[in-house]
Amino acid sequence: MKINILHFIIFLSFTFSSFLTAVANQNLENDKTDSDSTKSALLQEVKITAKKISHFETEKPSRKRHYSFLTKSPHQTGIIFDEEEIIGKKLNSISIYFDQKFTPTYIFQILLFTVGKDTLPSTLLNKRELVYSANHEGWTKFNIQTNDISIPKEGIAVVINFFNKSNVITGETDRIAMGKYSTKRRFFFRPTSQNEWIIFDSFQEGRIGPMIRISVDNE
Repeated sequence: MKINILHFIIFLSFTFSSFLTAVANQNLENDKTDSDSTKSALLQEVKITAKKISHFETEKPSRKRHYSFLTKSPHQTGIIFDEEEIIGKKLNSISIYFDQKFTPTYIFQILLFTVGKDTLPSTLLNKRELVYSANHEGWTKFNIQTNDISIPKEGIAVVINFFNKSNVITGETDRIAMGKYSTKRRFFFRPTSQNEWIIFDSFQEGRIGPMIRISVDNE
């Protein structure tokens, strides 16, 4: 009789253990299914979007302090931009690197020209005067206060016109810092009283010149 009871107890223990094992396996399968389902739902929510660039800026030249280009006002100096990325786009802003701090009353003018067959400024593009002031050293961005200037297929000539009155009181000499570009550029200048432009390419075959860059809208 005792042996039968012992056998019965062993049988119950084995049966209960098998039941627990089966329940554990079932829960494991359910957890795995739920985990896979969650992963699937998360993957479906992943979205990859490209950030649209609203404008394009021309090359930012590197500063070269041991080069200088001194002129007395009134005079004009400039550079031609003809990169493929800017053709047909609307001009947004012009940035200039001044190598000294000016007085708050210091003013100058920006002139925008088409590029002639001689790769020099030709026809004036801006219908209104673009007059600005600058009173600190380094890069300064000047927004173009007109929305009707698009870059012609030949490019655009950006000219900085320094007025004589800028130097009368302070005796300051107009100076745009000199920088190095990755490729040869077209720099030019002239006294305001003259009509003929003078090509400026004496430093590293035209790779070093006044630090000017422009920005255009991509739309």
